[in-house]
Formats: sequence, structure tokens, C-alpha cells
Amino acid sequence: MADDGGNDWFNPKFLMIFIITLIIIIAAGFASYKIFSPVQSPATYEGENVKLGDQASVDYIGMFEDGTVFDTSIEEVATNNALYPKSLTFTEQASYSPLSFKVGEGQMIKGFDFGVIGMSINQTKVITIAPEDGYGLPDESLIKTLDLTETFPVFEWKLNVTSFPDVYYVPAVVDTTVKSNDYGWNMSVYHIDPVNGDILLKNEPRLNEVIQLHNGWLSQVISIDTSADQGNGIIVVKHLLTPSDEGNIVSTDEQGAEFRVTGVDLDAKVITIDYNREVVGRTLIFQVTIVTIMTS
Repeated sequence: MADDGGNDWFNPKFLMIFIITLIIIIAAGFASYKIFSPVQSPATYEGENVKLGDQASVDYIGMFEDGTVFDTSIEEVATNNALYPKSLTFTEQASYSPLSFKVGEGQMIKGFDFGVIGMSINQTKVITIAPEDGYGLPDESLIKTLDLTETFPVFEWKLNVTSFPDVYYVPAVVDTTVKSNDYGWNMSVYHIDPVNGDILLKNEPRLNEVIQLHNGWLSQVISIDTSADQGNGIIVVKHLLTPSDEGNIVSTDEQGAEFRVTGVDLDAKVITIDYNREVVGRTLIFQVTIVTIMTS
């Protein structure tokens, strides 16, 4: 009888084993492809360079040309004033972490946005940014020149019987004396309107008294005239500022708007204050380190 071993391929049992084995091999190959295939959702790539449209995260130190730090994403920099002296308006944050932004989308100032293009992960670069590519040139309307002396009324209608206790923690009664929150000198309740409860306050500073007004620096009372200005009275104070205070004082006005003292001219008896942000009109220097790059 002839040898028919070649017909084993048609043996149902062998054929079933072959099919099952083939299915297992194909399934394993597909799983490996899904795990190792680079065609997935956006991820961080070590070999990539930053390009337009990427989502990048960076650590940075922002400095002025004098080396003072005005902003940073690094806690060690923010808390170490010996190695990293701070600018006038530097403010510590509650927490620090890398800054994330989409490159070229205008989320950052122009010089910073385009300065990171081409950088790779862990690369550190110093980027110098002119005002035109930073926060722009100063708005001249936000720069004010004020007299070195300032006047205040002796008598002024302020608060009422309802709000007075909320501010000074005592009821409003005629002749009650408290220390003014606005001026730092004593004032008294001079009269109460019986109809609407409005209060006429009398400011009572002492001549030559040195007080601290709402702006935060020291001033001195140089004259008091209770009969001037049609009976409202005039108190004149002189702000005790000197040229050494230029660029070293940041304060707020009565409306809460922040400003800096940028000039003190004792001869002209004027001071210059600037409501522009400290970074406006300045050349900025950023030390930037790329942390992650998320490609689109």
C-alpha cells in the first residue's frame, strides 16, 4: 500500500491545532503593535525640538538688566533673596510649577513665545527681550507729576452712623475721637445730621506731626488753617521723600491702584509716580529650561 503521510494536513484534528496557533500569533502581533506603535495621543518626546503649535512647559527666571528677579516658576529662586535679589514689585506665589503654554498662540509675550522655538528638552537658554517684544512701551498717561505737598480739609462729611462702627468699632457720638485710618492723625465726630445720619468729621492733626498717609510713606503736617476754604479748613502736609526713594517705593492710591515712585525733585517740589507695570518699557532677560514638549 502506498504511503499517504502527506495527507496529514487534511486531518481535522491537526488542522484545528494549526488554526488556533495562527490566531494566537496574529493576536499577539496586534497587541504588540498597539503597545509599541508611536501613533498614539500626543506625548512627550525626548528627541523633539519645540515648534509652533506644540504645548511646551518650561521653568524660567525673569530678570531685569540689573539682575533683579521680577518673576520665576522656581521656588528655590523665589525664596533665596541672597542669590536672587528681587525687583520692587516681585510677589511670592503660594506654589510654584513649570509654566505650560501653546507655542505661537499668543499666550505669552512675543519674545518669550518665539524665543523657545528650536529648543529641546532639558536645554537651558537665555532669552533677551526688547520692550517692543515684551510688555510694550510705557503709557505716558499713567505717569503723573504731583506736588511734594498735599492739602486736606479740616472738616469733611464722611461715613454715617451705620457705617462708622463698622470702621472704628465704636458708636458715632458727637465728640468721639478716633485715629483716622486714612490720615493717621486724630479726628472727632463734630456733627451728626439728624435726618440721614451723615457724619461731619473734624480732622485734628498736630502742627509738625509726622504721620503715615494711605500711600504708605511718611509725611509731616506743616500748616493748619481751620477757617480757610469757606470754612472747610485746610491742612497742608509735606511728603518726606528724597531722591533716594526713586525706584524704591511701591504703593497704592485711595482707589487701590498700584503705582511706583519714579522721581523726587526737591528743587521743583514735585514727585513723579508711575502706574505702568514695572515690566513695561524694560528689557527683559529670561533664563528658560524646557521641561516637556507635547507635539500635536
